[in-house]
Amino acid sequence: MNLDDLGQHPFFIRASQDSIDVQKALGLKMTDDFDDAMPMDELQFYVTRVGFSLSHTIGWTEQLQHAVHFMTDFGYSKKASVAGIKRSHHLLYNVENYLIRLQSVYDRCLQLTNAVFHLCISSEHVNHGVIVSNLHVNRTNVPKLLKTVKNSIKREEQERHTLVHKHSHMDPELRRIDLFYMHSKETWGADKSIPFENIQHIRSQLVKKYTTRRKPEFEAINAELASSLASLFDGLIVEYSRQKVRLGKIV
Repeated sequence: MNLDDLGQHPFFIRASQDSIDVQKALGLKMTDDFDDAMPMDELQFYVTRVGFSLSHTIGWTEQLQHAVHFMTDFGYSKKASVAGIKRSHHLLYNVENYLIRLQSVYDRCLQLTNAVFHLCISSEHVNHGVIVSNLHVNRTNVPKLLKTVKNSIKREEQERHTLVHKHSHMDPELRRIDLFYMHSKETWGADKSIPFENIQHIRSQLVKKYTTRRKPEFEAINAELASSLASLFDGLIVEYSRQKVRLGKIV
């Protein structure tokens, strides 16, 4: 399983269709902006909140899948060159972007759980302790499923903390690549004992070696994350169905 497959999970398909049905009932087109102030009953409110949280969770995971591709997809355009953007900059940006986004997936899962269980906790107060200790959540297997998601990305947790709160990614290989990209043909000059073409070859091989190692690592993390998220969705769809029945009786 990969992260793209989550878009075909029964939970996403059902929740998406339910959200579309609510939009139609409210007289909204697919292209209309959704206004939270629009009058709706509690069931409609519930469905739209779950749909919103789930779509953002799926969208975030898709970006993790794309990030692996972006690592090796650099366009050597004139605009990039004029802006001073080099291959080393592009590689570092995408590696750091991946590591930061990876840890944020769990935050999306907590927000989604808050919506599915209809806890109505303000988003800024949602955190691991608040969600898993909630009586409604705690009596199900969802805390265990959330823990599996958290464990699937835990190995990179400290790296994300360092990136956000301390300093940039400190990888000796990336540092060496960056050093080889410091010069252009013009700044290197023609009087060096090593031709600039040799420098170009060396740095391209360094990039290839690095991405060949890291891409499978990121792909393996994504696969493990996809599996844990699929299991979480299996658990959440049970509660989603229960809540819909419950709310349907009171509206």
